[in-house]
Amino acid sequence: MPRIDTLIPCFCNWRFPVGIFERYDKDRSGRIDVMELRDALYGLGYAVPGSVLQLLISKYNNGSGRRVELDFNSFVECGMIVKGLTEKFKEKDPRYTGSATFTYDAFMSMIIPFLVSY
Repeated sequence: MPRIDTLIPCFCNWRFPVGIFERYDKDRSGRIDVMELRDALYGLGYAVPGSVLQLLISKYNNGSGRRVELDFNSFVECGMIVKGLTEKFKEKDPRYTGSATFTYDAFMSMIIPFLVSY
């Protein structure tokens, strides 16, 4: 996995993601569970549906049967995925209606870069 400082060049103030992580790590475990992730993303302006959160966090499931929790690097990675995909969707939804129409080609061109980079 690449170093986190190479993944997030858009975070000019390094304390920003650290502060967000610490604010929403309610139990101070150094890890964020799905509910803490939901709250953190919402605090950043992303109202991600529960079904999408489950898909997102499933990427980090190691098959142990234990509750999935994200460390700081994984938290930032999730945030960058949500941010990037949301920005791409907004390009197709300029009126912010929550709905967009695009072709299969446009959809794949929008999604594949996120699948291969994360």
